Amino acid sequence: MDATTLLHHLACGMHALSGHDSAGPSVPPYPDDTQHALDLVVRECLDHERTPPAGVPELVEWCTDLASERWPYPPAHTGMALVDPVHRTRTRACAELAGVAAIADALMVEALSDLPAAEAAERFRFLRSHVLVGPDTQRELLMKNPKAASVFKFVKALYQPVPAAWVVRGRVGLCECGLPARPDRLTGELVTWCERETCPPGAWVEQRLPAGRALLLHSALRLFVALPSTLDDRVRDGLVATGLPVRTLDLATRRHEVRFPGRAPVSFRCYDRIVASALAIEATADRVDIAVIPDSSTLATPVARRAFADALPPGLPVTLATESELLAGAINDRKDT
Repeated sequence: MDATTLLHHLACGMHALSGHDSAGPSVPPYPDDTQHALDLVVRECLDHERTPPAGVPELVEWCTDLASERWPYPPAHTGMALVDPVHRTRTRACAELAGVAAIADALMVEALSDLPAAEAAERFRFLRSHVLVGPDTQRELLMKNPKAASVFKFVKALYQPVPAAWVVRGRVGLCECGLPARPDRLTGELVTWCERETCPPGAWVEQRLPAGRALLLHSALRLFVALPSTLDDRVRDGLVATGLPVRTLDLATRRHEVRFPGRAPVSFRCYDRIVASALAIEATADRVDIAVIPDSSTLATPVARRAFADALPPGLPVTLATESELLAGAINDRKDT
């Protein structure tokens, strides 16, 4: 088995374990994907005359360092971790390599299917802006925004109990980026780490609620719908501000089309990702001409751009562009007309 395939199975196994409803990762029975990943690693270790992990807990430890010499051969993407070495939660890289973005798209397609455009847009806006809901959310919405209260009734199935990883002193909160945060244990008010992984520590925790009575948006929707939504807004608003027509091709997957002067329309989607090869697979499946990433993205480096291009199928011209590069091109095109 090649390293890339093994890494995919490992990511699927660690992602499945992150949703394990037992008392913790050391308590069997384990999800099938997790057990399958362990079996594959054990077989590879034996084939290469290396000592395999003794069980799932040790495999989790291995997945905190993909460059460790314990592996029978280093999996692809050395320098990344599938499990955070400090907080023992699955990482964004793990979710991307496991293909969780496709789960998010499927959930959104189901949630918005067979709805009038205006109603679908209402549901989408609710999901992206309500990552954490509490026991009083329905009542508060009924008083302040009856339309949103009606939407919540239809999308409540997309919310889940708060995992123990995000509970500190019996409460759960959000980082300023809008994703779940782990606050400090002394006051419970300052962010020490969040699901986005790149936010600096020290920000105030927002919207703290009793964890036992709160619900979190499905993890796939948090990372692959809520997180990139602000980038999507910036890019579309920026293109419209230059006078270019932007058309949404599919609201569920946030694919858009823009027409530059004198050129055929091009399709694009906004992504907030950290694994270049996984993004190449996504952009290929999405059939977009341009994959737009934040200006601050680690994928904007020359090395990451080459990794993205190398992971594309031969002959498939998908352009990786930062938001500023896309908007700068739009402005320059307008000046040339």
